[in-house]
Amino acid sequence: MKTLFGIMMIAIIAAESPRQVLLFYTNSGLEKQKSQMAILNARRKDIRERDIQVSQYSSTRNDLSEWKKWDVDSVNAFTFILVGRDGGEKLRSSEVVSAEKLFGLIDAMPMRKDEMRRNENNKPR
Repeated sequence: MKTLFGIMMIAIIAAESPRQVLLFYTNSGLEKQKSQMAILNARRKDIRERDIQVSQYSSTRNDLSEWKKWDVDSVNAFTFILVGRDGGEKLRSSEVVSAEKLFGLIDAMPMRKDEMRRNENNKPR
């Protein structure tokens, strides 16, 4: 019974946590960061629909803790990380990620498939 309760609590917490796109960049990765943000900004509706929170971390002292937390090497000029609702890393790339790749990966996730089914069932007919 305790195990079932624990699983249910994890599912509830995960469902309330947004997906995250984390962008880490140094001065030499600034162009990739700008390109990535242009892609994401052009698809704001899709970002909201998939409940994605975008965070950016430059190589400044203020953001150092996030670099360490996500084990990002400052040798890399640019790092894109997708974090799922469960807090797990789903994708890491040193290249700009297309909207199609990002949304395709998210839409293939079981939790997202469930969200899409619920949204489809709640649409007025």
